[in-house]
Amino acid sequence: MEVVEQFCVAGPVGRVGGLRCAGEHPGIPAVFVHPINGAAEHWSAVMRRLSGRPVISVDLRGHGRSQPGGGYGAADYAADVEAVMNGLGIPHAHLVGASFGASAALMLAALRPQRVVSVTAIGGALRVDLDADAAVRELHTLGPAAFFTKFAKVSFAPGTDPRVLADTVAWATRADISVTEQIIRAAFAADISAIVGRVVAPALVLTGAQDRTCPPAAGAALAAALGTECRVLDGHGHLLHLEDPELVARLVDDHARRSETRMEGG
Repeated sequence: MEVVEQFCVAGPVGRVGGLRCAGEHPGIPAVFVHPINGAAEHWSAVMRRLSGRPVISVDLRGHGRSQPGGGYGAADYAADVEAVMNGLGIPHAHLVGASFGASAALMLAALRPQRVVSVTAIGGALRVDLDADAAVRELHTLGPAAFFTKFAKVSFAPGTDPRVLADTVAWATRADISVTEQIIRAAFAADISAIVGRVVAPALVLTGAQDRTCPPAAGAALAAALGTECRVLDGHGHLLHLEDPELVARLVDDHARRSETRMEGG
């Protein structure tokens, strides 16, 4: 079993932290990007199943061990991911993002194509049809713990281990409520339609059949804009990397290996 250790680098608005598997591994690294109100720990189980290459997960600004500040849009988060790559000496990588983390990964792939070998978008979308004002009102009315408990119940497929839901709520309630409000407003207002056409790295879109946040139709629209396939996974919800890390690790590794073969072939 791989040992996961913490790291910290200088970022655009302060400290950016995250997790990486200890030890030396050959190959092109995989860099993981969590959803909003998540944390690098979202990816721990997936990372441990990808022992054949370096693996890193990022705490985006205002999340986990990373300092808040600046904006919280896809381009801002992409800058955090690039700062981690710079700080850890990673010239290029496979990017894997979940939910709005997928938007950040795609943004970096569009802005820095030479640094991205492949992208896997999990539960991603071009935009979300969610009311930011209503969500923020509910956040303040219920309080963060009750708000994210309610949100977690619709983020997972029925039958998901309750401990996974509890962990998700714990990660989501780390930030100050004022930061959480900014994070929600930025993500709910985002639209990456204008940049996905600039992504040249091979892309894979994975969507849970029971995803109620970014349903299969949203995944299909994202895949069409990227000129790639959307794989709909039966029995899974929005955060399928937490529901089934073994499956996600296998699909990510398969996509990474195919992309490397394509790169080597010119």
